Amino acid sequence: MNSLFLFEAKRNIKHWLTYLIALILVFIGIFCGNQFNLSVGEGIYLNSPYTIGFMSGMLSLSIIFFAIVYALQLLFRDRDTKFDLVLFSFPISKSTYLKGKFLIYFLQTFLSFGFLMIGFLTGQMLRTGSEMQNEFNIGYYLYPLFIFGFINSLLICSFLFLISLSLRKKLIVVIGGLFLYVFYMIVLLFSNSPFMAGSIPQSLEAQQISAWLDPFGLSSYFLEARTFTVHQKNIQLVSFTGYLLLNRLSFLTISIGFLFLSLRLFSFSKISKHKTKKRSETLIRPIRH
Repeated sequence: MNSLFLFEAKRNIKHWLTYLIALILVFIGIFCGNQFNLSVGEGIYLNSPYTIGFMSGMLSLSIIFFAIVYALQLLFRDRDTKFDLVLFSFPISKSTYLKGKFLIYFLQTFLSFGFLMIGFLTGQMLRTGSEMQNEFNIGYYLYPLFIFGFINSLLICSFLFLISLSLRKKLIVVIGGLFLYVFYMIVLLFSNSPFMAGSIPQSLEAQQISAWLDPFGLSSYFLEARTFTVHQKNIQLVSFTGYLLLNRLSFLTISIGFLFLSLRLFSFSKISKHKTKKRSETLIRPIRH
């Protein structure tokens, strides 16, 4: 097991703030599960597999916020404490260092979404009414947790991980996260999403393009379910085939590409030389003046 990952994990487990954040996320999830009334179609239950998948996909947008906050806190910690200046002198390889950093970063982000989904599940179980007709099925929640929660967490974390290591600017990391959100909203306009109920109906070609380009996978989810009847949406999971499968595999591959690029671009020596040179120039300038 990666020693850096274990060190960071033990530190988080011992910190009281970790448990407070988890509790807050569960309560937010309970509120969402118990109070949301967004209709995805007449006759479709709020606890149907289709609605749960849709809501899980929308909640996965929060991963952007989690990933940005954790990136600023975790990925820039060595830089903020000047520890990155002496990293090259430690008996740790570049691969081990990056794996440990990314694993703890990804795990924090994914678990945060997981706690949000636990709250969402709990909130739905506490809810009653004619719109809640299906019996409880844990598979309805685990399925979107994987196709939206896991893959989206991997995509966002790998993208921000690459930006933080290559550009080393906190503001660029924030802008990168906002770019993903804005890009997603633009793509969603062409997917006939129930969330964009006021948008103009799109052609099948536009929906197919959206299904390919959507980094969060909801457009492909809607496209695969476009032929479902109300009854099917109430009892049947949207199958992991067709455009949904291609979209998720595509962005999974892109995520791996981001990680590979991070490994190629990162160097202990470059950080040390850059900071040493910058510090030397700062000291020399007053003397020249």
